[in-house]
Amino acid sequence: MTTPERATAGAVRSAHVAYFMPPDWARVARLAIPALERLGAEAAQPQLLLIAPDALATVALARAIAALPASAGKRVVAASSPARAKRLLAAQPAQVVIGSPAALAPALIASALKLDEVATVLFAAADELDPEDADVAAVMAEVPKGAARLLTALAATPGVEALLERYLHKARRVIEDVVPAAGAPAAQVVKYLSVRGAPLEGLPTVLDEMDAPSATIVVTDHDALDATRALLDALGYRDGALACVTTDAVAANTSLAVLLGVPTATVWSGVVAAQPSTVVAIISPRDLPALQLLTGETAPQPFAARSAVMRARASEARVRAELREMLAEGVPAREVLALEPLLGEHDGLEIAAAALRLLERTRAAQAELVRETEVRVRTVMKEAMREREEATGAGGDRFPRPRSAADRGARPERGGRPERGGRPDRGERGERPRSFTPRGGKPKGFAPRNEKPRGPRRDDGRGPRNER
Repeated sequence: MTTPERATAGAVRSAHVAYFMPPDWARVARLAIPALERLGAEAAQPQLLLIAPDALATVALARAIAALPASAGKRVVAASSPARAKRLLAAQPAQVVIGSPAALAPALIASALKLDEVATVLFAAADELDPEDADVAAVMAEVPKGAARLLTALAATPGVEALLERYLHKARRVIEDVVPAAGAPAAQVVKYLSVRGAPLEGLPTVLDEMDAPSATIVVTDHDALDATRALLDALGYRDGALACVTTDAVAANTSLAVLLGVPTATVWSGVVAAQPSTVVAIISPRDLPALQLLTGETAPQPFAARSAVMRARASEARVRAELREMLAEGVPAREVLALEPLLGEHDGLEIAAAALRLLERTRAAQAELVRETEVRVRTVMKEAMREREEATGAGGDRFPRPRSAADRGARPERGGRPERGGRPDRGERGERPRSFTPRGGKPKGFAPRNEKPRGPRRDDGRGPRNER
């Protein structure tokens, strides 16, 4: 029994459990299987609530929950934003709700989310949550006191301890093997590739860049075995001689070991014991602290693609070319005299490297100044456009509003012109003033729009039309 487990041995019967493990969403989702199996598919209110740190974690955790067989027939809602959460919860009842406190609290205020029937609450990656957050307090205030509460975190940080004391009092602690045993062998070269989605999406990039004669892919999620094998078959690794998939055992002297996620310390020890030339872990950015616990003294290095390395080398070649051009113009005497005292303390190459670093810092500062100026100019232009819209009627009355009948009637007289509607008397109906033609019609040459003018009429005293 470990020290934390011994400290909480008297609270074994508690319904609250704290799991200290990496933020692997597949493993976190499996902790909710008992709660999913107890859910009723006909429930009108949420019965399982999962609190995630942010929107990305919400979506990833929702995908892992929806992939479990225990969630079949239950509606899972990922509240990644307050507006979408309100719309989804108002459209149809949901039995499982996943979201961050910032997205769940507005839904509670708008009465779109009700937590009266919640039976289980799970804090996922609790070391990324703020125990003093008002949204966390607002969400937990609506959860029934008798609900079971679970928590996952990588380590017992002060923030995690505050959450445990406030919402999971006397919780039982379960610690996974996240740290190798003392004296365990260490890997020589460890690299990591950060991806935003599933780790499987970065596997083709690693295989293309490394081009190893033999590779072993270690899958931390057993549910992803079939998908990994299908991807290898699509890439051409069919017989398993060049690449194989496993969950724990790694063949000795493997050239490349690829980890899809952060494994346990036991699996890590098996990978290191096989002595691969290179170990590449495909992880999410929040998994890096867990990987550093496994590697120990061997600091993991970022996995740089070949294109990125080529761009860096090209940049360095341009800098060397600039230096060659400067030296070809002649050695500057003033600068040599200024740096000569440093030769007694440092090597000449070290002095040149320091000068090069100062040059890079200056260029970076200038580039940052240009970006800040562009942002400032855009902000000023947006404010000017907003003020112009407000001056023209809050951005909506850009065109003049048509005058009503009352406005037209109230128009003042102009130069003795009779008021509108005060036309001269035309006598009996049908009589028209004889001011245009003898027949009182329209003047000669008048033609409606889009119509050609007509010739003279036959009864206007000029004879037939065709008469010459």
